Amino acid sequence: MPQPRSYKNAAELADELISMLGKTIVLGLPIGVGKATHIVDALFRRAVADPSISLTIFSGLTLATPRGESELQSNFVDPLVERLFADWPTPAYVEAVAGTSLPANIAIREFYLRPGAYLGNEYAQQNYTSINYSQVVDELMALGVNVIAQLITQSDDAPNRYSLSSNPEITLDLLPKLEAKRCAGAAVALVGQVNRHLPYMYGDSELSADRFDLILDSDDCQFRPFGLLNRRVTYADYATGMHVASLIPDGGTLQLGIGSLSDAVAHCLRLRHDSPDVFRAVLDLLPGGTSSTGRRSLPVEDMPFEQGLYASTELLSDAVLALFQHGLIKRAADEDDDTLIHAGFFVGSKGFFDALNEMPPERRRRINMTCISYVNTLFGDEARKRHQRRHARLINETMMATLLGEAVSDTLSDGRVVSGVGGQFDFVSMAQALEGAHSILMLRASRVNKGTAESNIRWSYGSATVPRHHRDIYVTEYGIAATRGRTDAQVIDGMLRIADSAFQASLMAEAKNARKLASEYQLDQEAGNNSPQVLRSVFAKPELLAYFPDYPLGTVLTAEERQLIPALEWLQDNTATTSSKIRSVFKAVTARSLPRNATAIERAGLSQPSGLGKRVLQRLLRYALTRTNE
Repeated sequence: MPQPRSYKNAAELADELISMLGKTIVLGLPIGVGKATHIVDALFRRAVADPSISLTIFSGLTLATPRGESELQSNFVDPLVERLFADWPTPAYVEAVAGTSLPANIAIREFYLRPGAYLGNEYAQQNYTSINYSQVVDELMALGVNVIAQLITQSDDAPNRYSLSSNPEITLDLLPKLEAKRCAGAAVALVGQVNRHLPYMYGDSELSADRFDLILDSDDCQFRPFGLLNRRVTYADYATGMHVASLIPDGGTLQLGIGSLSDAVAHCLRLRHDSPDVFRAVLDLLPGGTSSTGRRSLPVEDMPFEQGLYASTELLSDAVLALFQHGLIKRAADEDDDTLIHAGFFVGSKGFFDALNEMPPERRRRINMTCISYVNTLFGDEARKRHQRRHARLINETMMATLLGEAVSDTLSDGRVVSGVGGQFDFVSMAQALEGAHSILMLRASRVNKGTAESNIRWSYGSATVPRHHRDIYVTEYGIAATRGRTDAQVIDGMLRIADSAFQASLMAEAKNARKLASEYQLDQEAGNNSPQVLRSVFAKPELLAYFPDYPLGTVLTAEERQLIPALEWLQDNTATTSSKIRSVFKAVTARSLPRNATAIERAGLSQPSGLGKRVLQRLLRYALTRTNE
């Protein structure tokens, strides 16, 4: 069989690709870490230099090295970037989009934006494509895609083969369609960039070398995968995780996302398995827990795992991998398939990539990285998928929800996109199609916006990712609202019970004004205990502190950095407006006996402040450290 042409230089490969395809290039890139960035940059530079080249890039979640938005944030972020992301090649098109300097012959379209990164960017907002993850292949075909470029890796024990590693998701679905176009006479190409830092994944992710047209294999193009920073898990996150973990049956199927809420779920599942008595005791103490009236009508799963779980998940994350390593994910997909995890793509922390790379091949073979159509839909071998995905709990996160059961996960009320639909609606709809399955959407009951607390449960909102006729289970730190098949009044009652008590009265009034609640309706006294103070009274108990660490899945952050992150977040929230900044500065300047926190202050670059402004900033940071480390 013909072998792909191999190149050491990305510019030469780009020239060959243009020679093969012509000057109209529609480039499909994987989501997240799997982008062949050196090849993409070479094509981008060619198109910038030659206006006769038409280059369209379609992708999602383009990762970029973080930057501080202020001097203080830069003091914190810059050393972190140098330590962790020094060799990560942010694609050149990111800078062009951010600087609105994109030439007219180049188009960048994404179906999932880096969360919150483009709220003020006109180009990104106007060229965002709102589709489900499972629809990306059809969108690419409609655009006329003629090349895929992605990172691949090799293994000595798999000669003449490459692994798509982190990103088989779209490529495996798209490749047969591209090959059909080739058979019909169209010029198309599959291009790989070898990256030896990526773990070699077996199974569906493996392709024979002859499936590729061009390969970039150069020591100059090696870089470590983008290692996400695990976020600190708060008491509120843990409370949510406890509630969700009590909904997952032994022997069931798991879909789980990424972030501190998902990390909390994974840790609480481990707690349930290892220390069931502690798990039950904490669940009994929590608002909305097993001692509450509302929870008594819902089943409680609190036993250790004997059969274990099978994971069919869009994303293989730190949380899912932690459950796999802990032995909780141990149920085979079915009698003929010993796969324990089917997943479409992965991103994670440095520890996540280290764990996969160090994992024995026979263990790694139990993880089958596969096409997105397999994990995100029931189409294709539907009977087998239904058999495998028994008792499925499809868990995702949402930003906000309404009292009537809509989920707001990706777009603000004015239409600006925060991130994207991704696969969330794929799983919400799948939960309704699978017998015994449930979609579980997690959200924080409230947030601080520019120094002011706001409810994340609203009466209504200007956009919706999940319509209310797909409502199912919502979970906050204050409990569970089971909304599927309920009347509107029952749904409102359930959502009020998991709202922060500070907002329940105003939400109730809006529902009554809309005639959706009877005028005499009142929440019982039990629902009035939904407050951060109550959560603290549970998790801050000395006998429980060791069970709920700040970073249950590990962290690369130093002790000083772990101190500074919540303090910097507090400062951002409490100095966002002129009035809040004045209040915070006044409190910081007049506070007595503030701890010096010398090592944390030094890490923030303020150990020797020059001038009044920096001395006030140092005082403000010391005050924020006190507030967030109480």
